[in-house]
Amino acid sequence: MSSKELENLREQVDVVNQQLLELLNRRAALSQQIGKQKEKQGVPKFDPIREKLMLDQLSEMNQGPFDDQTIKHIFKEIFKASLQLQKNDLQEHLLVSRKRKNEDTVIEIQDVKIGGGAHTLIAGPCSVESYDQLRKVAAVLKENGIRVIRGGAFKPRTSPYDFQGLGIEGLKMLKEVADEYGLITISEIVNPVHMELAEQYLDIIQIGARNMQNFELL
Repeated sequence: MSSKELENLREQVDVVNQQLLELLNRRAALSQQIGKQKEKQGVPKFDPIREKLMLDQLSEMNQGPFDDQTIKHIFKEIFKASLQLQKNDLQEHLLVSRKRKNEDTVIEIQDVKIGGGAHTLIAGPCSVESYDQLRKVAAVLKENGIRVIRGGAFKPRTSPYDFQGLGIEGLKMLKEVADEYGLITISEIVNPVHMELAEQYLDIIQIGARNMQNFELL
């Protein structure tokens, strides 16, 4: 084979490479659209039955010179990359994702910074019960340099007969005592209807673990 013939073959390979690249990117774009539809429908990203069907079809259509195992290996890598692309798209839409926001989230309230490597201690009673209780806690916090006081005002319990918290009145008490001692307030809100009222008394709104799926609240 002459050098000219070799160069001609290489040029043909370059053309095929370009075509393959275009087709792979077209396939990737379709895969992204499929991922979005699956997300809307709540369908799992990975479908092993669909993958097996595609691999079987490719084996049947394969004319060589690659054998079936090689074809399956190549396409499995394409499938894997497409699945990862779908996962990346999902992560980019999550507010907590580093792909969406790479830098640390830091909130500043008065002269207190939370986040960015700073360690901020937050302390207080599980439930707000009385002014006397809050003032005793606030005094200890201030004495020890702790700037953020927490206190539960809405306390959903397993039993409806158990103490459920003082509600808005508890938030008012927490705010009043915090102002007396120069502290920042935080408390959990469990119902969206309380958000506007809570903003009057809280510097930080806490979202508890049981409400991480409360999408109306979030």
